[in-house]
Amino acid sequence: MSLFWQEHKKLWRSGLTRLAAGGMLLLTLGLQVWAMQCVNFGTMRADGSRRANGYANIRKSQQYAAQWQTLTDETAQDMVRTYQQILAENPEFDGALADFSFLQGTLVSFLWPEVEDQNQTYPTLTIYYVDPARLTGLYERREEKLEYYLENQFSDPADQQFFLDMDSQVDKPMAYGWTAGWSAVLGNGIGGFGQMILPVVLALALAPVFAGERRRGMDTLQATSLRGRAALAGAKLLSGLAFAGEIFTLFAAVLTAVQAVWLGFEGWDLPIQLIKMLTTAPMNMLQAECYELACLLGSALGFAGVALLLSALLPGTTATLVAALLTTWGPQILNQYLPWSVQQYLRLLPFVGGAEDIFRQNLYHWFGLRIWSPGPLLVIPLLVGAACLPAAALAWCRKRSR
Repeated sequence: MSLFWQEHKKLWRSGLTRLAAGGMLLLTLGLQVWAMQCVNFGTMRADGSRRANGYANIRKSQQYAAQWQTLTDETAQDMVRTYQQILAENPEFDGALADFSFLQGTLVSFLWPEVEDQNQTYPTLTIYYVDPARLTGLYERREEKLEYYLENQFSDPADQQFFLDMDSQVDKPMAYGWTAGWSAVLGNGIGGFGQMILPVVLALALAPVFAGERRRGMDTLQATSLRGRAALAGAKLLSGLAFAGEIFTLFAAVLTAVQAVWLGFEGWDLPIQLIKMLTTAPMNMLQAECYELACLLGSALGFAGVALLLSALLPGTTATLVAALLTTWGPQILNQYLPWSVQQYLRLLPFVGGAEDIFRQNLYHWFGLRIWSPGPLLVIPLLVGAACLPAAALAWCRKRSR
């Protein structure tokens, strides 16, 4: 254990590690606060820019949405009718306060496309003029849309039925509340932002773990360690994994703190179908957030294993850094040019697939079983990282023994 602490202290004392970790904290906090206070929820100026008043607008939006508790034909009609009445009295009303993106995009234009009037002047939205009385059969229309979507995505009826059975577990009528905040967090705030920043931090800090020792000529000196080569390699590997867990914890703590201050956790029990209507997963917002954080942690630990293996194999820190980042950025760049079956397997690499798959219908067919993609996306990156650890120890010990 003392050897582990020595290695871990050495890792954290590195100037590059401190720079990477400190930069991550400042960048994450700054961008998240800016997004909440201005970009996502600030009111719009006449020139199209945003005011920095997101905190107040979030509370107004939550209070506005609290008028309705469930999503039914009647409440959907009432929401649209109320919105139209407010606009008639105040044409300058900021529709974002009434969650117009949900009303327009998720409900009206998606479930009732036939109510759109092509003679209306662009960019007039459907909810500005539609007769609310025409908005009927909400859940029947959703089911028709879902069945049509699944028929187009899957040729096997059994695959279609897999997701229809999953959807049958979703409570209906659905609870309703303000969802724009949860959409910002779950849509790209956790997975997308984490995939952008965490690999860079981990690669910068872990690339020198083995490669840096060779560059400084310390690997020969460490060969005289009384504890043996394997013990030293194990301490370095455990230190790297612990660092990955600590960096993830810092990242998640900043995200959660900003969410708690600006958004709070009101609506944690709302169904995620309010974000994407054709989602079949019977999950609420809090469950979805926990899954996305767990998925990000799995990718962080898996990526750490990959970076440590490359550090043990490659001759320098720069080569290790570039190679580690290419393991996640390369597949993301190439995915659009590859067959779908290849894309599906590349997405199982750390930081390649997205935790947002809980909103999608992607399947793996393994051993005669149908496996929904969020399961493999959570587990496989961990297994990839775990497989890299013994290979890293073996590669470094062999290089030192030569």
